[in-house]
Amino acid sequence: MNLPIELITGGKKIRAVSQDISPFGMFVRLSPPLPVDTVVQVVMSPNGERLLTTGIVTHSLTEVEARTLGRFPGVGVVFRDPVRPSDEAFSDAVTRLLQHTVPAKPAAQIRIVVGDPQTRLLERLSTALGSAGFSVATATNGMEAIGACLSRTPDVVLVERDMPVVDGLHVLQEMGRHPELAAVPVMLMSTNATDLVRLQAFQLGAMDFIPKPFTVLEIILRARRWARASQHDTARVVLRGALADLALPALLTMFELERKTGQLSLTRAELVAWVDFVDGRIVSARASDADGDTHSVLMQVLDWTDGFFELVAGAPAPATTPPLASITHLLLEHARRRDEQAPH
Repeated sequence: MNLPIELITGGKKIRAVSQDISPFGMFVRLSPPLPVDTVVQVVMSPNGERLLTTGIVTHSLTEVEARTLGRFPGVGVVFRDPVRPSDEAFSDAVTRLLQHTVPAKPAAQIRIVVGDPQTRLLERLSTALGSAGFSVATATNGMEAIGACLSRTPDVVLVERDMPVVDGLHVLQEMGRHPELAAVPVMLMSTNATDLVRLQAFQLGAMDFIPKPFTVLEIILRARRWARASQHDTARVVLRGALADLALPALLTMFELERKTGQLSLTRAELVAWVDFVDGRIVSARASDADGDTHSVLMQVLDWTDGFFELVAGAPAPATTPPLASITHLLLEHARRRDEQAPH
C-alpha cells in the first residue's frame, strides 16, 4: 500500500511514501534513510484528516544495500502502543485502510518455511507470521527445512545460517538443485554478519540477509515483499550451485543436451560472467575482467574451477552475432589449448 506520509524528527518534516503498512508499523521509502533507533512522529491524512502517532526506526536500508537487494532504500518504523487519543485514532485509521485493501493474493496462501534451532524464536516468529496472514511451517534443523520445502513448495523461506544436521548454506545449495525450489526466495539470518558471510550467502542464491537481533515486523515486511516479488517475476531461477560440485563443462553440456534457453551467471571472488543460451546453443558471453568476443571470453571462463552459478530461464536479449559452434566442439578446443599450454 503506497500512501503519502510525513516523518517528523528533530523539528524537521520529511515527506515520504509508505509501503507494507500493518497494525504494528510500516516500511517507508526514504533516501537517505534515518538511523536505527531514531524516534519519529508519523503523520498521514488518508481522508483529509491529519492523523499522528509516534514510532521508532528499527532497521535502515541504504541506497547501496537497496540496489544490491533489488529494493527501495528506506526505513522500517514500528508504532508505539497507543497511549493518547491521537494514537488510537491513527491505529483505527490503519485498521480501516487494511480492511479496504484487497490483497494481491489471499494471505493464507502465502506459505513460509522458517528454520532455526531456537524453539522460542520459532514460536515467536510462527505466531507473528501466522497473525500476519502467512501459512507457516517450522524446522529446527536444516534437514527438516529441506523436507518442509519438498513436501510443499513455499513462497519464501527464512533460515538460520548456523543450524544442526545441515546448516542454512546447505539448505540453499539443496534448494538450488531442485527446479521447483530454485526460484523460491530465501532469506538467511545470522548473528555473524561479516562481509564474507554475506557474500557467501548471496553467491549461493540467498535473496536477503538479516542480521540478528531483528524485529518481528522487519521479518513480516521482508517476507511479504519477497513472496510478492517472486509471484510476479517472469525470470525464473531454475538451477544454482557451486562449480566445485558441478563443473562448468558438465553444466554447459547439460544445457546443450536439454536445449536450455536463458542466462547462466557465474561468480568467482570479485569476478562475474554471463553466458546466454538459446535452444542449447551459446549466443553471447561476457565477463567483468575480460574484453573480446564471445569465443575468447568463454576460453577464459572455462578455466574457472571454483565459484558459483545460477541459471535463469527465459529468452535473453537478441544476439548480434550467430550462435557458436556446438558446446562439445568448444570444450574440445579448450581442452586442446590447455594441453598445448601445459609444461612438458
